Amino acid sequence: MVILEFTGDRIKLLKTVRTGRGTGITRLLKQAVDGRSDDSVADAVAAMLKEAGVRKGTPLTICVPRHLVTVRTLRFPSVDDPELKNMADLQAGKQLPYPQEELVWDYKVIEKRPDGYSDIFLAIAHRNVVDRYIDVLKKTGMDIERIALSSEAVSGWSLAVSGLAGTRAVLDVDASYIDVVVIRGEKMEFSRSFPLKQDFAEMAEEIRKTFVSYQKENSREISSVVLTGIEEKALALRSALAGVLPPMNTDFIHPLKILSEDYRESLPDYSDTARDISIAPVLGIAYGLPQVTMDFLPAQIKRDNRRRARKKIFIRAALLILAIKLVVAAIIFRGAINEKEMFQTLNLKIKETEPKVAKLKEISQDLAIIKAYLDTEGSAVDVMREVYRIVPQGVSIAVLDFELDKSLALRGGAADLNSVFKFTSDLEKSGHFKNCQIKYAQKRTVKTRELVDFEITCALSRRAK
Repeated sequence: MVILEFTGDRIKLLKTVRTGRGTGITRLLKQAVDGRSDDSVADAVAAMLKEAGVRKGTPLTICVPRHLVTVRTLRFPSVDDPELKNMADLQAGKQLPYPQEELVWDYKVIEKRPDGYSDIFLAIAHRNVVDRYIDVLKKTGMDIERIALSSEAVSGWSLAVSGLAGTRAVLDVDASYIDVVVIRGEKMEFSRSFPLKQDFAEMAEEIRKTFVSYQKENSREISSVVLTGIEEKALALRSALAGVLPPMNTDFIHPLKILSEDYRESLPDYSDTARDISIAPVLGIAYGLPQVTMDFLPAQIKRDNRRRARKKIFIRAALLILAIKLVVAAIIFRGAINEKEMFQTLNLKIKETEPKVAKLKEISQDLAIIKAYLDTEGSAVDVMREVYRIVPQGVSIAVLDFELDKSLALRGGAADLNSVFKFTSDLEKSGHFKNCQIKYAQKRTVKTRELVDFEITCALSRRAK
């Protein structure tokens, strides 16, 4: 795994390898990039990847800083995962004053409550933030597998450190920012980031106010504080916190405590590399899985990644088929020198190749399944999935009339005309449909309640086909 963390003024690179004994670190690098252009940053990243021995085409995980992301803790009236995703989608567009297509977001469930409500942690970034990292990596010829959030990475680090329990605040002290993450049990439920100042007493007071705000909002006390990151600054902040916080355990834990091996010996330059940076987030991604799940990679890039993965499966299968054919051809060619010997050899080789032929049949069946999956893109199933992803609350679909590669007609009911107009607009925006029109929308009264019967017609866009 290769992880790159961009903190604004620095780039950190962690390269790990999985062995029989677990995950091990092979390279840890840093590079100052404060004030550089994107082209210069791309050059710096390319040099780091080359120094770390990362081959082109290796998928990378990017970690973005918390201060570039907006976070909200919200409560939704559902415990159903698909419903929660739809509610989060609607709320993401309401939290920032930008069109929804300019945002990327993800969420994780904090708690599903017995009363049927769920608390979620929603994180939203402007598309420009992630596009910058994507463009920088594109210039190096590398692919991005996922984009993680530094706060969740710190949470993953905390969960990988044994002995931590209760509702605790984890403070990751980096060169320019402090990430404050509150974790209850194994769930991150609060996050904040603010610039690191030279006056640690002032910093301690700001952290105290953050804790008070969290406790008022959640009606829970923070039982302990864990500091990690740059050791010298974290210890200075711990001393300042002792004067403003109520009595509680406040400890410093070195980021490398999650590892079984002392990398200060196996990585000779470790001390110089980690003296003025925090490596807790990159370690949290490498060692904190599967708790680190949020991903800000845009949906189109995720689809492209899946297509590339399927393409690799096809290529490997084709190479295997070609290899088998070459083996059979070589057998026939060698045996053609002597007809009698040829038939004897063929009989022998046929028996030997029977297991390979059976394996080839299995691969062919798998290829047929994959091809059928690919051929279904744009089918009625895709159209239905897209429609029911978009349909807003208060609108029901009674009839879905779908003509392959041509058109779609929807008939149903709604609570009011505004819902019908919004539904039509959302269909148009989805990219799967075009020329969406309301054929009719008629009000009727059912037991003193007004309902609207409607029919919407759409043409299928190229994307849906």
